[in-house]
Amino acid sequence: MLEKDNLTEANNRLAQLEQGEVAHLFSSYRSAIASVLELVEHNSHIVAYVDKSGVAYHIFENVRRRTAGLRFSYIDETNPKTILNAFSEDTGLIWIESIKAPYLQMPDLEAVACIAKEKAVISICDNTLATPYLLQPLKFDFDIVVSDGQSLSAGFNIPEFGYAAVGKDREFLSEKLKFLKNILGSHANDVGEDFLKNIVETFDSRMEIVCANMSELARFLKLNSNVKDIYLPTFEKCEEAKLVKGTLERNASALSFRLLGDLERALAFKQKLLSLNNSGEELSPLRKILHPASDLYANVPKEVRNGMGITDDLFQLVVGGGNVKNLIDGLKQEFIEIA
Repeated sequence: MLEKDNLTEANNRLAQLEQGEVAHLFSSYRSAIASVLELVEHNSHIVAYVDKSGVAYHIFENVRRRTAGLRFSYIDETNPKTILNAFSEDTGLIWIESIKAPYLQMPDLEAVACIAKEKAVISICDNTLATPYLLQPLKFDFDIVVSDGQSLSAGFNIPEFGYAAVGKDREFLSEKLKFLKNILGSHANDVGEDFLKNIVETFDSRMEIVCANMSELARFLKLNSNVKDIYLPTFEKCEEAKLVKGTLERNASALSFRLLGDLERALAFKQKLLSLNNSGEELSPLRKILHPASDLYANVPKEVRNGMGITDDLFQLVVGGGNVKNLIDGLKQEFIEIA
């Protein structure tokens, strides 16, 4: 197992994957987020560009707002004017997601990092959906990248863990994270060094398979008359964003789409999709199946959900390394059955 008090070769390999200086492993994704939030003082203000159904948002609102007095301003765009308007005198951190669900918008990483540096605040990027295969935010001078270790699975069954990779020349932040991990006891004790070494060394080759699967599935959905809209990761105002060049040659493993029909049809489709994905194969073609309206907002009135963009017909999928052709064949039959 990984040493509790020392950076090891496994940590260094993970840091290199994210183009960082060092990486700290935590017992879970939630633990990584909660620990990174401890980098700011009590009653601090945070600017956030996050999915309001995601893990970070719920930790922000349901835990840290109450226990640490943190205050949050949420933004839907990352142009300089919007970011600066959200700042206050006691802003200590800006937290963004490199792909924001459910519609998979991608922010202007360069603009965010530049403003954070000018304002002398900590910049955090959650890179879970993008993974370092698509984006490496530390290249844009972010301080820290946080991620769910499961995002590296890409066809592997791996234990739960989270991590925070720290950019170069951030020794103070790195030492503080190391202290927090030790004092809070949030070590990734179930992650072996040899196992993590294998995960990192084979990551690109496994992600090639995953992203090929995603492209094939996206192509099928785009051509299917049962699907109204499909959403793939896209940059805000991508014609203006400098980071577009050289980064869209690869795919992310996530997509969202809207299914033709009402809530009843969507729920029937979800059950069929779950059954297909649990067909007994060693590797599942889908790593995540999410119908936000029923899985996350079932107790929220429909008009409120619609106002948040969480419509009854919306699905989000994260593709895995299993046989996507079998999945597509099954989907063809599903669409016939729910017609």
